[in-house]
Amino acid sequence: MKRLLLILAVLCVFMNQSFAAEMKGTIISLSAKATLEVPNDEVVVNFRVEERGKKLDALRKRVNQVSASIKKSLTKEKGVKLKTSSRSVDPIWKPNQYNRVRDGWSVVQTGIVTSQDLDAVPRWLDVIEKAGAKLQSLSFRISDGLRRTTQERLRLQAIKQFRSKSMTIAKALDAKAFHIRHLNTGSSYSPQPMYRGEMMMAKSMAADAAAPALSSGDSRISVSVNGDIEVEEHTFRVN
Repeated sequence: MKRLLLILAVLCVFMNQSFAAEMKGTIISLSAKATLEVPNDEVVVNFRVEERGKKLDALRKRVNQVSASIKKSLTKEKGVKLKTSSRSVDPIWKPNQYNRVRDGWSVVQTGIVTSQDLDAVPRWLDVIEKAGAKLQSLSFRISDGLRRTTQERLRLQAIKQFRSKSMTIAKALDAKAFHIRHLNTGSSYSPQPMYRGEMMMAKSMAADAAAPALSSGDSRISVSVNGDIEVEEHTFRVN
């Protein structure tokens, strides 16, 4: 037992000495950031098909017809992806003097459309509205592929800035070199705000109405780098 305690004590002394030697230099924390405004290359539209009434089967049939019509039309559009996001059937209650009485049904199906063919957006917005659906929101964003490639490029720029800052500080401290002890990176993405259907168009587009003028805008991508560097100890004289 005494021998084991002696071994542990020797190990602790060795670890403390190694840690002290490791921390001998001056530790400095730094950060750097690279940012770029990137044109949005993808649009996202949320739409809603809703029917309300007393005959449930007829309501379901109508919602199915509108949804099928939109799917059939958008399938012909190159690069357009359609996904059903939700579907619900809910009773409509009418209160009376004593309790609630079912007065009808509400059948709702929502969908999401994404596309990188921004020039064709007005055309298939017209398709959705004419089929009988309501536009809920429209937003532009950067596609996943473009975001990843941009972030990798910005990460290299941020790391170069980190090195440049480290070199400047090391020179100011009369150090001949510096060591990077820790380095972390992170990214942020600020997409365009979402436009609600009522803001985008006051009413459904008629057959002779002009197509809406839409601007995709830009989104901001930022990559940050932060870490610690170590420079050799240096004693400065104070006059």
